[in-house]
Amino acid sequence: MKRRVREKILSRRDKEPEDLRGKKSRRIKKRLFSLKEFKEAHTILFYYSKGSEVKTKEMMEEALRKGKRVLLPRVRRREIYLGEIKELEKDVEKGSFGILEPKEASKKATPKGIDLVILPGIAFDLKGRRVGYGLGYYDRFLKRLPKKVSLVALAYDFQIVNSLPGKRHDRRVGKVITETRIIDANLREL
Repeated sequence: MKRRVREKILSRRDKEPEDLRGKKSRRIKKRLFSLKEFKEAHTILFYYSKGSEVKTKEMMEEALRKGKRVLLPRVRRREIYLGEIKELEKDVEKGSFGILEPKEASKKATPKGIDLVILPGIAFDLKGRRVGYGLGYYDRFLKRLPKKVSLVALAYDFQIVNSLPGKRHDRRVGKVITETRIIDANLREL
């Protein structure tokens, strides 16, 4: 089932016009920045968007301007490592899968002290389950984080499905932000 959902949503997402994705991403950014979890966070782990994903570059730039500590994942072998970003343009390079990552020389960071994780994904359900790209990098990484760390996913409305399969040990996201709503996995919708 996950494979079918992944293929269907990716196909739909890739067909979305670039300018429309940009508009929707700006709406998502506005909702993200309005969240209490974002306002109170000192250290935020973002992902650097690629292709048709919700665009995060402007989000990271504004977070830096607001004095937030911004981290990005760096994939090596089968694990995610963290690097701190001070200046977005200078501190990233193409890494695994062609995704922009912190440069090797960037300041290393640990999961300790992260207040908020902004997650990518392909599909999400109303209970906070997610379908990623199928390689398990984030699943393994999230197990290393304390339960108190807020997990927020960014998605377009069409990436939300009624239900996804999940395993008991999977870490669910607390909130999913789309261009029209904020879904709280515990309360359903705000």
